[in-house]
Amino acid sequence: MSSKPAVTGTTSTFAHLTHSQRRWVLLGLLGLLHLLLLQGIASGVGRTLLVVHIGLFILWQPFVRAEHRLSGLQLAVIAVLVAAAAYSASGWMMILWVMALAGIIGGKVFFFSGRWSKVFYLLVLTYLISMLLVVLVPQVLPGPFVLPGEYLFLAKYVLPALLPVMALLPVEPEAEGEAEVVDFVYSAFIFLLLAVLVLGSISAMLLTRQGYIESLIATIVVITAILLLMAWAWNPRLGFAGLGMFFSRYLLSLGLPFERWLHELADTMQREDQPEKFLAQSLEGMTRLPWVNGCEWRAEGSESGSGRREGQRSEFQHGLLTLAIFTQQPLSPALTWHFDLLAQLLGEFYEAKLRAQELQQLSYVKAIHQTGARLTHDVKNLLQSLNALCLAASSEGETLSPQYQALLRRQLPVIAQRLQQTLGKLRRPELEGAQFVPAGPWWAGLQARYAQAGVSFSPERIESEQTIPVTLFSSAAENLLENALAKRQETPALQIRVAFSLKEGPVLTVSDDGPAIPAEVMESLFRAPVVSRVGLGIGLYQAARHAEFYGYELKVVSNETGRVCFELSQLPEEDEPGDL
Repeated sequence: MSSKPAVTGTTSTFAHLTHSQRRWVLLGLLGLLHLLLLQGIASGVGRTLLVVHIGLFILWQPFVRAEHRLSGLQLAVIAVLVAAAAYSASGWMMILWVMALAGIIGGKVFFFSGRWSKVFYLLVLTYLISMLLVVLVPQVLPGPFVLPGEYLFLAKYVLPALLPVMALLPVEPEAEGEAEVVDFVYSAFIFLLLAVLVLGSISAMLLTRQGYIESLIATIVVITAILLLMAWAWNPRLGFAGLGMFFSRYLLSLGLPFERWLHELADTMQREDQPEKFLAQSLEGMTRLPWVNGCEWRAEGSESGSGRREGQRSEFQHGLLTLAIFTQQPLSPALTWHFDLLAQLLGEFYEAKLRAQELQQLSYVKAIHQTGARLTHDVKNLLQSLNALCLAASSEGETLSPQYQALLRRQLPVIAQRLQQTLGKLRRPELEGAQFVPAGPWWAGLQARYAQAGVSFSPERIESEQTIPVTLFSSAAENLLENALAKRQETPALQIRVAFSLKEGPVLTVSDDGPAIPAEVMESLFRAPVVSRVGLGIGLYQAARHAEFYGYELKVVSNETGRVCFELSQLPEEDEPGDL
């Protein structure tokens, strides 16, 4: 039982050692490669050096971390491949191997920020390309094109001088801890470029019957000219788009699977309002992606799924949404990142749908509240009128006086009409419309309803056919008068005055000579319910919103002790809400 931790600790120490000494492992790899080329690949010593060289490459390679433990099958496969490489080693195989090493080094060199690290890897790349072109390629040339022995001697024994130079370069500690990243595009580009250079040089030799050096120089010049021409065509900067713009447009117009799903997601977002249906339809579209077998999701106590729930399961959670995706193969890091981003986007859209649904419900509650508050005040005002009639009836004898009969003839139709209007609002509040009546009869009816309340009205009579929105003026007048009468209960000597004018549009004022409204109440009056001694101010809040609907304004024109005055007046045409 105690041996396993010891083995694990030894493995971890060795992995850390090889990672911290990667530069020396790479230099040893290059040194063995040079000894291998000096010895010759066909000899037994050369094949042994090749096996050790491959072993150092396995320790240095940037694709699999050294801490990774290999299974028995993986070790067997690696052993078979190394044995096959040692058995079938040849000059062309070594050319391909050095080209692959150069591609890996070239894919790493652009990711180092330190200057000395870049110089080191550029020297390694230079060494590999020089070995390829000066040592390896001449070994596979036909007999008439073989380079002189003195030239090959200088190449084999002078070129290694780069190795001590690389060993003496300063080591940057921050570079040693950087993540191992190899750009596949850069590596493939360098590999293909070297392949074109090697094959082009050999082809030029055979076609032109020139020497290897002349053919190599000519091929380098041609490739350089082509690369310069392509670089200029990529971004010419002469007033027209280059190949880079066309390539970008092509990539953006490919119609990738993720892009198509995002288009479907946007369409579903606009089309479906129910959060659960939105999730179901969006994930049904995700199952059409080429990597996805099926999906399942859980959110807000509900769960569902679509497609085939088999294969590798990957779970993503964002906010209220937990999404599980089933794929045929395990997701690569890039696909995991993409699906995590898509799940996050889907979760944000789902929460937006939930918030929209809550806002819709709140709007319904607000409409019900406003309608209920308005109806409550209408019913209260009707009760006030009925109480006035009952009070007048209690003072009558067995025979009704002509004045009381006239009061009944005036008030009962008005009460019946207002009850009918209240029932209409209750049945269909959204169809409530403006009802206009002549100002004269309305003013007379208001005076009759409050004739016994000790309220002073000015003027006594209005002779005009001008119409006013009766619902608005009745609601505002009754709310203001009820508040003033409630205020009188605390100040019995309170004088209440109501004035109405049609000179510059309908203007209704209700004033009293009581104490001023407190400052903390004035801050929210007409804008929100307020706490007062006699209520919450909901009636005035509803009356103010009602006034805005009709293009009027309910405001306090005076708030002084001895003169508190409210005014309902029409807004100028440019200030009406409908003209904004």
